[in-house]
Amino acid sequence: MRLLPNPERAWERAAHVEALGRAELERRVGPVAGDVEVLSGGHANVNVRLDAERVLRVYRRDPAAAVKEASLLARGWRSFRVPAVLSAGEDFLVLEHVPHVPLEDTATCGAAVGRALAEIHAVGFDAAGFLGPDLAVAAPFGDGVGALRAYVDAVVDRLAPELRGALGGRVGAFLDENAGVLRDLASASVLLHGDFKASNLHGLPSGELLVLDWEFAYAGPSLMDVGQLLRWSPGPEFVAAFAAAYRRSAPLPDGFERWAAAFDLVNLVGLLDGVEPGTRRASDVVGRILATLEHDPPVTATAPERTVPGGLSS
Repeated sequence: MRLLPNPERAWERAAHVEALGRAELERRVGPVAGDVEVLSGGHANVNVRLDAERVLRVYRRDPAAAVKEASLLARGWRSFRVPAVLSAGEDFLVLEHVPHVPLEDTATCGAAVGRALAEIHAVGFDAAGFLGPDLAVAAPFGDGVGALRAYVDAVVDRLAPELRGALGGRVGAFLDENAGVLRDLASASVLLHGDFKASNLHGLPSGELLVLDWEFAYAGPSLMDVGQLLRWSPGPEFVAAFAAAYRRSAPLPDGFERWAAAFDLVNLVGLLDGVEPGTRRASDVVGRILATLEHDPPVTATAPERTVPGGLSS
């Protein structure tokens, strides 16, 4: 059995991760019997397994994201599963624990992921930007590609000198050289999961797909999610089945794999923010960035036509 490639499983836990103290935990959910298990954590959030049925998700970076994620989980998705929200507070959700297994790198799983992402991307907006609790765009980007470019510059300026030197300004130069095509491909804004990668996609015994961790959802170009999905090079059967299933409901441009990798450069640079040089994470991410930059992009790409509604719809 071949699992969907995911080197991120082996990354070091960031030094800034803090344990959630027992008193802090019980202040939100009341007394908890027995030991608890920290599943993941960091500046953005921390996830704690409370028992066989519940996971506590605390939002450290942006407490308002709890309301946004709860709204997305309650949307009534048809082609995949999400955890049910059992209770909520000012900066946390208590979610149903759904037993799951890592996703396999097969055509069957690729098709399931394609159907799921097409359903997510069927939710359209009239502008790119960050979403508010009501799932409307609360902070429009204006020039979406320009906003992504500015984000790259801001992160690169914060990087350790060794990492900044390894990139050598090449990501910004690449985005500038291809800005016209990227703008064409970003002309339609859809709901993005925002963290659509192997660590958030899982299989269930029923054969259903489970999609976790919606905190980073925002409105933007569909290829941002596709780039995250394909980042670590799943097999050709997975990719072909994904594309075929996705295209039954939503458009993909010619050369989508290459251009999705171009959009994912922005996400990859973000993954270096605050990372120490010499870590496995730094090595994997810098290697992926350089491999993308060294692969010549197609000269042109044609953005598929799609009707974008004025605001949230499905």
